Amino acid sequence: MRNSTALRTTFAYLAIFSATVFWAGNAIASKILYEPGGAHFDAPGLFVARAAWTLPVFLLIAVLARPKRAPSRADWLYLIGIGIAFGPGACGFLALSAQYTSGAHVVLLMSLTPSVTAVLAAPLLRERIDALRIAALGVGIAGAVLLTFTRSATGSTLFGDLLELVQVVSLGVMFVFTRKLGKRFSALFVGGVYGTVGMGLLLLFGLATGRLEPSIARSLVPSSTTFWWFFVEIVIGLSIYGQIAQAFCLRYLDAATVSFIASYGSLILGGIGAIVLLHETIAPSGYIASGLLAIALALALMPSRGKHAIGSELA
Repeated sequence: MRNSTALRTTFAYLAIFSATVFWAGNAIASKILYEPGGAHFDAPGLFVARAAWTLPVFLLIAVLARPKRAPSRADWLYLIGIGIAFGPGACGFLALSAQYTSGAHVVLLMSLTPSVTAVLAAPLLRERIDALRIAALGVGIAGAVLLTFTRSATGSTLFGDLLELVQVVSLGVMFVFTRKLGKRFSALFVGGVYGTVGMGLLLLFGLATGRLEPSIARSLVPSSTTFWWFFVEIVIGLSIYGQIAQAFCLRYLDAATVSFIASYGSLILGGIGAIVLLHETIAPSGYIASGLLAIALALALMPSRGKHAIGSELA
């Protein structure tokens, strides 16, 4: 039994690291799809098109993976809460923030997610925060504050950064509520249900605003940019694989660990993508902030003396 759990924990780490690649590309993909010479999406059009293509998949996953024992009323409330945080909160506000601030700032400000997650997880999940994690949180917050107040990247705005902070809070809620469900349901069922709820809400927004048909039509215009950055990155990698992988990881790793790896891994890869793919210019203060956040990642993954590494108590 111990070896079986250890193997699942190992797969959980592999899943979260691989999913981080797609999370890191989220803001980059959005910025590329917004370019005038590209697919001509705007933020609402992008998240409505994403909902239209992913909702049927999430619904199918939820139905096929439904448990033998029906979820309780409390379980449904958690699943619906995760769906609201995922759809309008995480997906909607990420698309909006990417339109109004730089890709580098979107990626870097995600480093605040572990702080929010730790604050929520401490009372709700009773997860203890050790000295290393406290240090990691402090260094990470310092880097995020430096980044925000120095406007250190091309195209960054205060309004866009504030939109990104809404997404950060939504991600924290997702991590904690998913962890709260524990191991009562499969990762496929959890991801399928909250994906259905979240994408369903965005689809309703598209119907109410008349954006649904134009958004779907725009996604069907033949374009290599749309194929790779919308369908491969956003629809398949981010929306489907990323969410199922996250739900699986939260069954075997604590919420703060998953949040740290996802946020700071996205920080490093996304920062590189903003410079290489978006050709954004980052001021010296931005590099200092990035360095602080990278140090925070190292601290977060470092085992404490005399204790197991974060999350390994489940092995």
